[in-house]
Amino acid sequence: MVAAAWPSAAFAQDAAPAPATEADAAQSADVTVAEDPALIDDHKWHFSTIGYAWLAGAWGETDVIGPAPPVDLDLPFGKVLKSFKFAFMGAAEARKDKFVIVGDLTFIHLKADQGIGIRDPNFLEATLDSRTAEITLLAGYRVVQKEGLRVDLLAGGRMNWFRADLELEGPRNSLEGTKKENWFDPIIAARGAVPLGGKWSASAYGDIGGIGIGSDITWQLVGGIDYRLNHKMTLGAGWRYFKVNYDHGDFLYNVHQSGPTITFRTEM
Repeated sequence: MVAAAWPSAAFAQDAAPAPATEADAAQSADVTVAEDPALIDDHKWHFSTIGYAWLAGAWGETDVIGPAPPVDLDLPFGKVLKSFKFAFMGAAEARKDKFVIVGDLTFIHLKADQGIGIRDPNFLEATLDSRTAEITLLAGYRVVQKEGLRVDLLAGGRMNWFRADLELEGPRNSLEGTKKENWFDPIIAARGAVPLGGKWSASAYGDIGGIGIGSDITWQLVGGIDYRLNHKMTLGAGWRYFKVNYDHGDFLYNVHQSGPTITFRTEM
């Protein structure tokens, strides 16, 4: 058997390669689908977890102490890092055939005495201790799944918790206040992914909500590039922009966050 292989090898060097047939292409596509768990339809539930780091800055305005005007936030990531106390970020997904459920949780605790713009001239220094948390739960349907391309349409809601302690100091007086707020935003969303060749793919996500029910408006956009390490693990990098404009009584939270993301997805 070994000796018989030599004539075949010598012939292969001189002969032109056989053209790929449609059957070969279909088989190659099937292999790609089989390697990507997100493209498998086997009438079973598939679960995945996504851990991520969001290196975001924050800009906008917030009003915690009613009598005083709002303070402005100018916190690029360098200042956020100096103010950092604790954070947790993670997501999970369940899918059966075309039905998809997505959940996301973030909690961020910051204490900043820089990047806080004071509008009241009676005060010179400000310290803001804030805790924000968002839980998002969405369900939807995969409307496109073809040759590695997939598009999901989703709807659900996001629960927001916010607590802030603000201290204002001036040469003659000081002022401090604490505010707690929680509210619910209905959300509609879409996400998609497209193969880039090999183990690479590009993904995008966007949602919008509130529209006067909860927030005046809230929306976000996420885009990234993903690399499949193996059939269970995917590493990604991208950018996320998240905006919340909530105004209720004497409380205002009009803030946007923006920065790069690093994700690690594991199929269960």
